[in-house]
Amino acid sequence: MNQQPRQPAARVDLRQQMPETAKWVEVKRKEWGAEYVNACIRRSLKGEPGYFYAMEAGHCLGAPFSATHPIAAEQNYALLMGCTFAVFMATPTPGASNGAH
Repeated sequence: MNQQPRQPAARVDLRQQMPETAKWVEVKRKEWGAEYVNACIRRSLKGEPGYFYAMEAGHCLGAPFSATHPIAAEQNYALLMGCTFAVFMATPTPGASNGAH
């Protein structure tokens, strides 16, 4: 049996798939600094909970916050209510590295 070589998966443009999330992230980059926001997103994309999680129109990005985290209640509410858009990010602590830098 001949098998065709696999084609690489098409890249998904998350800014197009999750436009409200993209806008929210841009606002937070201006408010909290791009370095902090980008570090939170990178950590969450590696599977580390407690930094960034977004849900929009059936798409999810990042790692959910743990059940013991204070944000968990809001995260669960958004999920249970079927919100079409919700984003959660660790809030920076003034003067601290917050573990994201």
